[in-house]
Amino acid sequence: MSTVAMFLLLCVFATLLMGVAEAQRRPDPARRALYRLEKIDVDTMLSNNRIMTNYVRCFVGKGACSPEGRDFRKLIPKLTATACGDCTPNQQRIIKKIFLFMYTQRNNDWKQLQDTFDPKHKFEKKICDFMGVEKTKP
Repeated sequence: MSTVAMFLLLCVFATLLMGVAEAQRRPDPARRALYRLEKIDVDTMLSNNRIMTNYVRCFVGKGACSPEGRDFRKLIPKLTATACGDCTPNQQRIIKKIFLFMYTQRNNDWKQLQDTFDPKHKFEKKICDFMGVEKTKP
């Protein structure tokens, strides 16, 4: 193999490695949303009816989404399927607080979200166990 060909091959390989490294440094939007949750005042968010209504409308596809709303919407299927199994203990505490609030205080919105993200209720028991509540009968 000529020196020029070897040089070109090394350049291509280095470029590929840099692309992989860049992709690994950039967290996916869903993961970024989880970290963002740790930085906001969840109690203030939950007590603001307008904000909560806007988020629910965004999540179920009936309203506009803020950039963080889009990120959170991408996260919901994984949270639903895993009951926050990949979350840190602090993230689990925050997600549990949000889920419980929606389940107890905004039950109609909870049902809309459930119908959107778990229409067959495959993950309902896992989510109820995560929240520490009894699964309601259909």
